[in-house]
Amino acid sequence: MKEKLITLLEVRKIIALLVTILFVILSLLGEIASDKVFEIVLMVIAFYFGKSTALDNPH
Repeated sequence: MKEKLITLLEVRKIIALLVTILFVILSLLGEIASDKVFEIVLMVIAFYFGKSTALDNPH
């Protein structure tokens, strides 16, 4: 259990979560269009999982 909590505190994961939360809040406040939020969050998540997968399986 403790090991899982430690892995959640990786910098990449924190940044991905903060960016996602930021753009969702901006969308809810009406500061940015929801379709733009979708695109940005999708890019962040795709980059995060792509990077995570690449680091897990080095060739």
